[in-house]
Amino acid sequence: MTATAPMPSQAAIAVNDMLDNCACIERDQHVLILAANDGLYGGTNIVDETAVAWIQAGVQARGAHATVMWVDMPVRPTVIWPDFATTETVWKIPPIVQGAMKSADLLISHVFDLSSEEHLKELPAMLKELKLPMVRNMASTAPLLCTAWARTPHDVIAEIRYRTAELVKPGERFVLSHPNGTHVEGTVGAPGRGGDQYAYWRKHGYYRPFPDGIYPAVEPVDAEGVYIFDRMMPIWARKIGVPPKFSAPVRMTIEKSLIRKLDGGPEAQVLSEFLAELAKVLGEEDAYAVRAPHGGIHPSALISPAQCPDEDYREFIASFHPSSLHLHMGRGGRNKAFPYNLHTAVELRGATLTIGNRVVHDNGRLGVEDHPKVLEVLARYPDRPGLDGERWHTGMVT
Repeated sequence: MTATAPMPSQAAIAVNDMLDNCACIERDQHVLILAANDGLYGGTNIVDETAVAWIQAGVQARGAHATVMWVDMPVRPTVIWPDFATTETVWKIPPIVQGAMKSADLLISHVFDLSSEEHLKELPAMLKELKLPMVRNMASTAPLLCTAWARTPHDVIAEIRYRTAELVKPGERFVLSHPNGTHVEGTVGAPGRGGDQYAYWRKHGYYRPFPDGIYPAVEPVDAEGVYIFDRMMPIWARKIGVPPKFSAPVRMTIEKSLIRKLDGGPEAQVLSEFLAELAKVLGEEDAYAVRAPHGGIHPSALISPAQCPDEDYREFIASFHPSSLHLHMGRGGRNKAFPYNLHTAVELRGATLTIGNRVVHDNGRLGVEDHPKVLEVLARYPDRPGLDGERWHTGMVT
């Protein structure tokens, strides 16, 4: 076993922030640190041993007990259709991982396959059953822990997220527009989580992403218009069988919050066929449902090739930047036999979103940048990246 590599001060800032303000480590806790073997060798679960060792040392330094588990994820086809799995046939969380989770007080996961948002319904259900908080560390390599993305104070992004969610008011009109011809209008419905407000603090829940970067999705009512996009969040692009960056724009026609038509190049054809097959499983109303919009809130969520060689992962991180807005295609949550959290995020960069008379996004600028509470938290971190993300980017290629 080799000695742990020296930790640069940049990475120490990120690791300490994650453990203190996102994971909220307590003395004598049993912390399970999970990583997947394939991520060391070009798999989708990108990770390195150095990042895991730094985090393990940080947990132990706080008087908690750290157990590191390296596991193999089940081997399976990347594309999930046309033969959709059921809750009986879908791949499962490995039993050895389930056993370790049952004896842990906290999980720090570096496994992209085990995402509460994009993958199996089994995971959030199990976290809730076990009352086990999961920190999803997306800065899963040593270079990523050194980025401005990871060093931006977690409290700052949490405050931006909360104050942005406060702008989303049920019953008010939203307008999503873009110079490419996109224009979608609708009414904000009740939050998908229940209750009457969209704002909540993730530190109180079982899912705690680090770095954080997305505010809760608008639940649209009677959305109408045209949405033109040329990219999709990579994780769902792989599952459907299209590239994250399309060869031609797709024009989506929306009526009463349902997708009525997809026009464009080869990606439009694949997406049309995917939704048609999905409708056989979910029914047309859920398969063609449009959910969201929502978008990114992290000003430093732009990563250079030197910091992360994997292009798809850089695209995934960029979806957290304030210039990014998403719509979701399909609603799988109401079908108990459908095992996936359907999160097909089709993305726009540089759009504008207004709710009521309030600007949420304006071509990359966040409406809450001048909020007193955001400025108050920013003032506590004068020497860390904040709203000025462009000043901290290294080697960016635009």
